[in-house]
Amino acid sequence: MAGLHQDATVTVVDDSSPGPFEGPEKLLEIWFAPSEEDVLRRNLPLKGGRAAAASSSTSAAAAHRDRWVGLRQVEKSVWDGMLDEVCCKVLSVIEGEEVDAYLLSESSMFVWPHKIILKTCGTTTLLLGIPTLLRIASETCGFQGVWRCFYSRKTFMFPERQKGPHKDWSAEMSFLDKLFENSSAYTVGRMNGDHWLLYVTPPRDDVLLPHAMESSAALAPANPHTDLSTLSASLSTTPSAFPTPRRQHSSTAIIPSTSSGPRAPSRPDQTLEILMTGLSPRACQKFYHPSSTPSAPIPYTSPLYPTDPLVIDGDAHHLGSKLSDDLGLTALLPGATIDSFLFAPCGFSQNAVRGDRYATVHVTPEEAYSYASFECNFDFGGLASSVDAKDQDEGVAGLDTIEGVRRTTESLQELVERVLEIFEPAKMTITLFVSDEDDDAESINEGGSDKRARTHEGMKQLLSPELAEKYERVDRILYVLEGYSLVYQVFQTRQQR
Repeated sequence: MAGLHQDATVTVVDDSSPGPFEGPEKLLEIWFAPSEEDVLRRNLPLKGGRAAAASSSTSAAAAHRDRWVGLRQVEKSVWDGMLDEVCCKVLSVIEGEEVDAYLLSESSMFVWPHKIILKTCGTTTLLLGIPTLLRIASETCGFQGVWRCFYSRKTFMFPERQKGPHKDWSAEMSFLDKLFENSSAYTVGRMNGDHWLLYVTPPRDDVLLPHAMESSAALAPANPHTDLSTLSASLSTTPSAFPTPRRQHSSTAIIPSTSSGPRAPSRPDQTLEILMTGLSPRACQKFYHPSSTPSAPIPYTSPLYPTDPLVIDGDAHHLGSKLSDDLGLTALLPGATIDSFLFAPCGFSQNAVRGDRYATVHVTPEEAYSYASFECNFDFGGLASSVDAKDQDEGVAGLDTIEGVRRTTESLQELVERVLEIFEPAKMTITLFVSDEDDDAESINEGGSDKRARTHEGMKQLLSPELAEKYERVDRILYVLEGYSLVYQVFQTRQQR
């Protein structure tokens, strides 16, 4: 595991907004091209200062400059401007071989040359950052459109505390519809209970409405200290009207990737997300700062610094790394570069990257509204303990064979079981996206429908027989989207009936 700079500090939440903290995240994924290879073929301009700095450097950074193309050439200071609009800050960064992972005061951001994932919790205003993001993609990276967009979230615990369009799903859809065309929006699950919300566009050369990129570029900054604009003129709310967010202030640590060697071929995308509520008191206790307890938490305004007795055992990154090792989270992600952070008085965030794949964990451990999320798109067929080291490096046959489905299913079940052992939730929502490589008529006629059927069968079995005795499934829905299959399942402990 890579170490952090010594000047990384414990940072404490400035709780300027009293009340419970909203754990469930808003999740945005925007693709500006189908793949990194597509970005390289386009030979887009290198205007980002990061790429220029690497070109003139003789340090290890220079070795990465050939991969700092597309969105990865954007400097952190530029991302900071966009994240100001979202109301969160960067705590540290993993500079990976193929993806950069930004650990945020409210969750995470992952940047590839061709796409970006932004996941934020609390009362962040994620959607208000999209116009600025479009302007960055256009002016710095040369992208002239969006290839695909996903936005999703679980139902909020405290929707009345949200800001701007996030107060209501219909407002979020309306906001997105002013930027994107040919979209579909879904309410997945029970309307009178926990459900999951999804907004998705089809894969196209450009799914932006004609005015979207132009209006983003034409605006004056909404914040005089932000270099880039944030909102389209057609949108009525501005971030500057919102209260100061619950956020961190720290020096930013840079973590170099520990991976080496040639780039492995990319596997089909399989993204697992486990959203857990009702964590056991024993599990919640694990995610408190050593100087804090659920019954006597230290206040968010405590002035903790590296020399303070409260953090004599190390800084927030060191404490997070140790906790990750102790709980077995590190062992879940073999070969990954991992960045962990333990908040004060409580809370935990973690990013991990391996090659072009990522994982992220976030925990809100207050018992009254406890929540944890685990998201991962590692090659699941190579994660199971029964898979040997060679297969962990190379992956498995994949979901196009019966053996690939079997091994992937076993690996998924083992991964889910190990995650649940750590968090002990009373209830969980699991979503699994699997990319469909055979989504056209010709491939279906050549056996693609059989492959899809095998994939769907494997996706149904997310809990091992042992876990199925503890948890009952209360909902299961399967969607076949353009380019992806999606399975949505909700489980709760059997004694809750």
